[in-house]
Amino acid sequence: MRKIFAVLALVLGLVGAPAAAHASSVTYDLTLVNVLGNVSGGTGSFTIDDTPNFPFDAFFQNGPAGSALTDLSLSLGGHTFTLADSDSPASIFFLLGGVSSINYDGSLGNGLLKITLDSGGLGYVFQNFRGGQFSSGLILASPAMAATPEPSSLFLLSTGALGFAAFGARKFVA
Repeated sequence: MRKIFAVLALVLGLVGAPAAAHASSVTYDLTLVNVLGNVSGGTGSFTIDDTPNFPFDAFFQNGPAGSALTDLSLSLGGHTFTLADSDSPASIFFLLGGVSSINYDGSLGNGLLKITLDSGGLGYVFQNFRGGQFSSGLILASPAMAATPEPSSLFLLSTGALGFAAFGARKFVA
């Protein structure tokens, strides 16, 4: 009976592993730190549909599954820019596990409000031509903390624990 239980736990673990290994979307928080200009800086975030691969990975607006930038939002100077306001496809690049570049050109109000993130050095430029606002600075990016583990990871962990318990019980009794 114990052998059947051990085999069942192993089979459930192997069947559940691909579901647990399926990546989920990852959100990064952005802080725009003003270095030069009359706007104090801003905040934002972006979401990609998969965990970045090490050492290099790239995600694109309207990219294929596993390489898609699914959401981007920037708030600066009382204005919010999103992927819908993009003048050209946005992209995010990762190097050695960290954000290395964010490329985004967005405009609001027929081009009177403009933000450019062309950030080999993670920098930005914001211009409000009508309101006389200007800001240029640095972008700080950090992964948003996940509230709870995904259910499939918990399933994989529990089936592995059951397998070890069955294996240990068999060795202990024998």
